[in-house]
Amino acid sequence: MAEPALDLSEIMDLYKEDARRMVGQMRIAQACWEEVQQGGPARQELRKLSHQMRGSGRTYGFREATRLCKAIENIIQKLEKNKLPADERIRKSLHLKIERLAAVFSAAETLADPPKRSGGA
Repeated sequence: MAEPALDLSEIMDLYKEDARRMVGQMRIAQACWEEVQQGGPARQELRKLSHQMRGSGRTYGFREATRLCKAIENIIQKLEKNKLPADERIRKSLHLKIERLAAVFSAAETLADPPKRSGGA
């Protein structure tokens, strides 16, 4: 007896929802810039979330998300090793990458859920 076809759309929707939530958490952490500068909980949160999204993005086929999260994680690692100064240039770079990441999942939602046409045309 053949097994029923697996519908991955529900799993993908759950992943995208979770990814958008994680991006929101990254935005909150990045907004606590003093904590990021001082190596506090916000920096650790950025590293944890970028690492998780890097792996899951690859698993679910979001290459751009994986690339952005790898870049964020690398910046955080360099901050931890004092190879980069936690200055305004780095803050702006992290902010830009997080906003691009948000756009990846915003675009994914748009592509996955095309507008419904009203009947009659």
